[in-house]
Amino acid sequence: MGMFVRRLRVMAAFFGTAVAVAGCMPHGTADFNLERLPGWYRYLSGDDIKAACDAGGPDVARFVYNARWTEQVRAYELRATDYGAKIDQWVWGPGGLLAATPAGPEIRAKTAQVGIDQARLARLRAAMTASDVGGKPPKGQFLRSDNFYWVVAACSQGRFHFNAFQAGDPRFDALTFPRELFDADRTEVTVNMPRSLDLPPLAAGRGDDDGPKPFTVQVGENGLDVARWD
Repeated sequence: MGMFVRRLRVMAAFFGTAVAVAGCMPHGTADFNLERLPGWYRYLSGDDIKAACDAGGPDVARFVYNARWTEQVRAYELRATDYGAKIDQWVWGPGGLLAATPAGPEIRAKTAQVGIDQARLARLRAAMTASDVGGKPPKGQFLRSDNFYWVVAACSQGRFHFNAFQAGDPRFDALTFPRELFDADRTEVTVNMPRSLDLPPLAAGRGDDDGPKPFTVQVGENGLDVARWD
């Protein structure tokens, strides 16, 4: 057991370094298969996007849909182009996303890429505005792995912004941008749509030995509060 723990710590240190130097973070995500390491939290937080967000640079937006961690996780990364935008797409699950092995979970992402024209990009941007993506994030909220939620990290005109929307909050129910992303999805993996859940308190969930334990990430000022995982 001691050797197993030490190997996980070494992996955590490695992937944390990889995230800091990776130019295109989603490739790193596929490499370590959504393992619960500091690198994944930084990916959710959009730390790499924030670090590269400069005036005059390209607009980029990352959308991550946690459709219950043990069932499905989807990510979309949008980058502006001359013709509109390119959207890289990843889907993980369903499967043993919480499996803890020295090599990490053995489930790989299904990937796809699609280009959208200016008209479709305009619709997506309008949906983001209607969804208040640029509004104030719910600082202090804990996002549960066993719930449905979206996080959005974006650089627009040289300014970084982060937001999060979790099922059970009216803000989540009012989202309109997911439909635009799902309509552009080319992974051929059916979307795990939100549904009503009867979730136990987190303390009770962590104490349940019959199934995977939920874990949380906490929304910070303009990203996730990931300092404690460094």
